Amino acid sequence: MFLIVRIATGWMAAAVLATFAAASTLIGCSSGGTSSTGRSATGGKAVGQAVIHSSGLASALDLIPDIHDGNVMYTDWSMLGHQDRNDADTASFGGAFLAVDTLLQRDLGIRSTDAQWELDVERPGRLPLMVLGFGPHPDLSGLAGKLTSLGFRAERSLFTGSPDPKGLWASSIGIDPRRHVLAWSADATAVRSVLTAPARPLGRASEMIPLLTLAAARLGRIATAAIAVGPAACVKLTELVGRMATPAELAAVRKFFHGTFTPPQAEVTALAGPADTTALDALSFPDQRTAQVNRASRSAASKVTSGIILGGSTGIRVTGTAVTGRVLSFDMTAMQPHDFPDLVDYDGLGVDVCP
Repeated sequence: MFLIVRIATGWMAAAVLATFAAASTLIGCSSGGTSSTGRSATGGKAVGQAVIHSSGLASALDLIPDIHDGNVMYTDWSMLGHQDRNDADTASFGGAFLAVDTLLQRDLGIRSTDAQWELDVERPGRLPLMVLGFGPHPDLSGLAGKLTSLGFRAERSLFTGSPDPKGLWASSIGIDPRRHVLAWSADATAVRSVLTAPARPLGRASEMIPLLTLAAARLGRIATAAIAVGPAACVKLTELVGRMATPAELAAVRKFFHGTFTPPQAEVTALAGPADTTALDALSFPDQRTAQVNRASRSAASKVTSGIILGGSTGIRVTGTAVTGRVLSFDMTAMQPHDFPDLVDYDGLGVDVCP
């Protein structure tokens, strides 16, 4: 996931191993707080589609194809007051466009924070894709002339050009004025996939529907969310300890994780408000039984990893768990809102580990 720093050396792996040993005294059989098993929050497929139909997150995910393996970060900029609040009291998963907002303003007259929402998509072996969803204003139809004047070649709604250090650096920009959408990537195929309605959108994927339904039912409108699909939803020990850790070190760390750890199909971590210190994390599995047998082990795993990856001053507690249909969910509480994106970046939530 959108990483900043990785523990990579052997001596640091050993240090993490020592920290795991100290933290293991905190592990219980299951998390505290509430727990339940049922189907009421997600219901059947038709009910689920009805619940998520008005969700801004689900609508945004309908614009991109099913990615099978990768990460998607979402931010509702309207809920952040159309401002970049880069501080500990604000959680925001999406925001890759912020790095080029100065160029957007200069060359196109818009900023990413002017949008209603942003999606940032990363897939193994593919170039990143960023998508902005605007309201009726600003009018995106005027951007075509600005792009061609900058030297981009027009192919209907797709504009391609060589990266220019003095201007817009992306080689492909797609504009859909009717749907008020702008897509940006160095991968023209990825941009085209947004401009043409995907036959199998991510928001309608079978592993995503129960997660989005539960999130909409539990949180209502979602301010920001992190989505992991396929193998990306399964955090390996090497991502926790370091890719240079020896087999012996990995085996030693693995001993601190007890129980069943079935790889989840997908994961959603979502906050109802950008200043919230509580979040919902949900994992989808093939069936309810699999979700249930992962419950205690994954709750305990969060106690091992939380507060370790970023140090003792940062940590997330699981305050409740539930199994709803084939979804295993966790209520999480952090010391400050930004702890959530920090620990997602560092694969440190714990509930999604696959030891």
